[in-house]
Amino acid sequence: MGREVDYDIVVIGCGVAGTSAALSAAETAKKENKNLKIAILERADYDHRGGNSRWTASYMRMKNLDEVADNFVEDMMAFSDNYSDREYIETLAKDAGSTLRWVQEKGVDFDYLPTMFLTASRPRLLPVGGGRAIVDTLSRRAGGLGVEIIYEATAWKLLLDDEGAVNGLMVRVKGGTSLQLKVGAIVLASGGFQGNQEMMAQYVGRDAHKVRTVAEGGLFNKGEGIRMAMELGAKTAGQFDSFHAEPVDPRSKREEAAVMTYPYFILVDQNGNRFVDEGKTTVDEQYEEVARTIFHDLPGHIAYMIGDQKMYDIPNYERAVETDKPAIVADTIEELAEKIGVPVGQLTSTVESFNAAVQPGEFLWDKKDGKQTLGILPPKSNWAIPIDKAPFIAYPIICSNVFTNGGLATDTDGRVLSQDHDPIPGLYAVGETAGLYYGKYPGGTSVLRGLVFGRRAGDHAVAYVTDSKKLEV
Repeated sequence: MGREVDYDIVVIGCGVAGTSAALSAAETAKKENKNLKIAILERADYDHRGGNSRWTASYMRMKNLDEVADNFVEDMMAFSDNYSDREYIETLAKDAGSTLRWVQEKGVDFDYLPTMFLTASRPRLLPVGGGRAIVDTLSRRAGGLGVEIIYEATAWKLLLDDEGAVNGLMVRVKGGTSLQLKVGAIVLASGGFQGNQEMMAQYVGRDAHKVRTVAEGGLFNKGEGIRMAMELGAKTAGQFDSFHAEPVDPRSKREEAAVMTYPYFILVDQNGNRFVDEGKTTVDEQYEEVARTIFHDLPGHIAYMIGDQKMYDIPNYERAVETDKPAIVADTIEELAEKIGVPVGQLTSTVESFNAAVQPGEFLWDKKDGKQTLGILPPKSNWAIPIDKAPFIAYPIICSNVFTNGGLATDTDGRVLSQDHDPIPGLYAVGETAGLYYGKYPGGTSVLRGLVFGRRAGDHAVAYVTDSKKLEV
């Protein structure tokens, strides 16, 4: 007789990666007439489940539901300076379309929706209702196939049998007590470590505790999934000292309170000095780098967008200002400087010298227009228009952490690898718990890979546990 288990497969985390893994496992088991006990453990309560997935708009780097964007693999490799795992990315590209069709079959609609990236000028494929629609739909379908979802339960330790295969899990429940589950396989889908100040300090460095998560869901991502596997000798992947960054309004409490209109105006630091070419390229290509610069290089880790009434003439500008806080407004630059606590003389001088450096040319809000400055540093390469139409406006901007890049190394089935590159039997990692990204984040790939590899890992875990049972009969 096979060993007794409390659950054949336990998925840790109820975001897009976890729900796709659980549903995929349940479907594969049903199709193969296997009676498996499958559970999802979620540290949050029902109303906060899903970590980051709950809050993301969930952009997809897709031409349409069936085809990934042009140069998908090459771009992802180039963004990482060729450090990312090419085979993993090729698998992502190959399975992306069929996986999104699978998600659509479950009841999630997709559409080409406008983005906050005005200057990118093309819509992106998105699930209607964002990541939350995916979590709600896939978890409901999984529940219909008998998957149990256990809330307010946090996994904190993995256990191995004498052969080195995962066979147990320590789980701390609300109130602080812990219980031990006997399991056949575990899928780690518990996000990164942006909600863990100590890990942020360890890997990202000084003042990392000051980088806020882009949405409250990130606070649930405390890194245990990554650490538990590392304790077993798991190999890691992804850039541990880096994270996907986004510029947001520190006054706002809402998720993704992004301010993306700054390419049309100027950014200054606390001392009133410009520090970046705001118009170097379209905002979707440069916002992450700007956010990082604000965190790493600026006093107080804060910048201010300084603009004027011309912002309100830009079509659909509201899409690019996701904060729910109003602009700080003043009739003069001097008054604006006082309101934001920046030296009056320096801000006035910065704006005057910027305005004087603006060259003639046609302003085109939706594409690189070559309308530039001359004779100032840093230069401004596009969208250089004078700031002269009062009342003047300012938005404070800080760097936020969308997700951390460091995670576990896996193969294309989501199996966690040892430092010797062998799969650790019975252990899988998907979503942000699996490391992939280095350098610049290739937009629209994070949710996509959570779904693709969640589905692959769930399917593979069924084969693994049923084979293990056969061996022990």
